Amino acid sequence: MNTLLRMKHWQIFLLVVGTAIILQMIQNIWYFSAGDAYPLPPQNILGLVLVVPLLIYFAWIAAVGLRFSRSTLSPSMKIGRFRTSLWISCISHILLLVYFWYYPRYLAQAGEEEVVPVSVITILVFVALLTLFYCLSFLAKAVVQAERSNKIVSAEYFSEFIMALMFPIGIWFLQPRINRLEKEAAV
Repeated sequence: MNTLLRMKHWQIFLLVVGTAIILQMIQNIWYFSAGDAYPLPPQNILGLVLVVPLLIYFAWIAAVGLRFSRSTLSPSMKIGRFRTSLWISCISHILLLVYFWYYPRYLAQAGEEEVVPVSVITILVFVALLTLFYCLSFLAKAVVQAERSNKIVSAEYFSEFIMALMFPIGIWFLQPRINRLEKEAAV
């Protein structure tokens, strides 16, 4: 986990976004080279490999949130709700990834009928996003409190929350600050 705190912004970007792009390119090359005889099992394997960038993203959120919530640079924060939200969000996102990856095959097997009710998927999406927003809010608050060395209100870390929410772009601004805070905390 500490490795993610010391990585540069471009390294984390490549691990999360680059891995997904490379997997998509492999799948597209495989699809267009096979033509009509596109095999389904490799597609499923590539879909399951997409769990890796997702887990790296949640590991980054966990590493930053846990490290700076207990930092000597700032007042300590309660992490029970953060850990619970992180687990719920991670599991929900993985379930949604698996569901949407296999959806066309399930739909074909079910004879064009819904296999899982839309209301269940809607609730799962709502829970996944709500818990992810809480985790990103906690991460933003932990980083800003570590920078300012005192308790803060929500208006003071709103921009960091937006940067964490827009992950591929926001990581380029947040991770250098996280690297600096990690060096200060290590001294």
